[in-house]
Amino acid sequence: MLAILFKLGLAVAGALLGAWALRTRLVELPERRFRLGALALQLIPALGLFVALYVVGHREPNSDVPTFYVPAARAVLAGQVPFRDFSLSYAPGFAYVGAALALVWNSGKVFALFAILLNALALMWWHEAASVFFERSIARNCTVLYATSGHVLVQALLGTNQAWISAGLAASAVLIARDRNVGSGLAQAAAACTTKVLAHLFWPLLWICAPSRSRWLLAATLPTALLYVGFIGWGAGPGLLYPLRYERELISPGNLPYLLDLILGATGSLERPIYDGLLLAALAITTLWLYVKARVMSAQGRQALLLAGLALTGLVFMLFSKKSFTGYVIFVMYPVILMLVAGVTNPRARIGFLLAFNALLVVEPSLWFYLQADLLTLRSWFAMGGGTAALSFVLLDLALMACYVYLAWLSVRGVDRMAEGAMSSRNASQSATACSLV
Repeated sequence: MLAILFKLGLAVAGALLGAWALRTRLVELPERRFRLGALALQLIPALGLFVALYVVGHREPNSDVPTFYVPAARAVLAGQVPFRDFSLSYAPGFAYVGAALALVWNSGKVFALFAILLNALALMWWHEAASVFFERSIARNCTVLYATSGHVLVQALLGTNQAWISAGLAASAVLIARDRNVGSGLAQAAAACTTKVLAHLFWPLLWICAPSRSRWLLAATLPTALLYVGFIGWGAGPGLLYPLRYERELISPGNLPYLLDLILGATGSLERPIYDGLLLAALAITTLWLYVKARVMSAQGRQALLLAGLALTGLVFMLFSKKSFTGYVIFVMYPVILMLVAGVTNPRARIGFLLAFNALLVVEPSLWFYLQADLLTLRSWFAMGGGTAALSFVLLDLALMACYVYLAWLSVRGVDRMAEGAMSSRNASQSATACSLV
């Protein structure tokens, strides 16, 4: 329980720090000084807590790091090949990145330090991408609130690889904004080869928004395919499918399938295929809608849909996937905050919502494990006398999902605004061209 209260304290402190920073002259500084200030807001608390917890306190990260990350890294250092000699829930290259980190510092703490540094890179890349498509005040407010997010801080201290995917998406976004399609695709190939299956979640949207779709697709798929072919040659073979087989059997709270278990739990073996179909349908509808929005826009104009589309896609996944731990929000935390800042004009309302949202994100999964609800489905939890604890947790989940729905609605509005703005600019340009020809 102390760990839960500590995480809650970080969420509250982060929101208060962000509110204070926005009341200073930080957002009015020249660009270089603003970026340094935003980095300081993120890195000083993160590195300070890292030293306090892991160097002075001699603690170890208690997430997947000691259970999965460190053993995989050490297996590679011992000469073993992923999927041939040992199972891995991540992409083939993940264990090799872990091995490189272990060579620098043979401790699970190195993953937390690496996540902190990747968050700093992601912060700068996200800010640059937002600055291309949004007003300066919106981009800067978002950057400050992201830099002070308690949830981002907690995930970094846990050492999870969510920051790896976030950094990959941020790099791809800023490269698309610069019309560097090949570079954007290669950034996604690097993320897909070194993280996990979920890195592919945003590929359809990135392809939709890329000015040159064919070049982006080739740059993303060719290196990824070559890596997997190489591991097949090393004898990995069917083992490469282990992440899919393993992950599809897992569940988490904080999503519709978790609550629907109260009703669909009686369907037995049909329950999980139903949830898989629900997720695929939701993502397909979302992607098709985004494609239709982009279809009437120019190749350059559809870039503007990317950040809002990333937020919407990520939130749809969080709502409909049967395994969507709150840590996965980190993938698109910056675009999500951006939609909030762009859609809500009242600064106090923004801060209040983000405080509650960050608090829910850090508390919900920890409370689930604390109550040992991870050992049961929700239907079983109630059947075995979960009572008040189970009901209270359901209410907590409903509050979290209400946040997802609200943010998804803001993201839909954001897509509409960006599409309308791009079309207006295109029509104005065509009118000006027509007038010049008269």
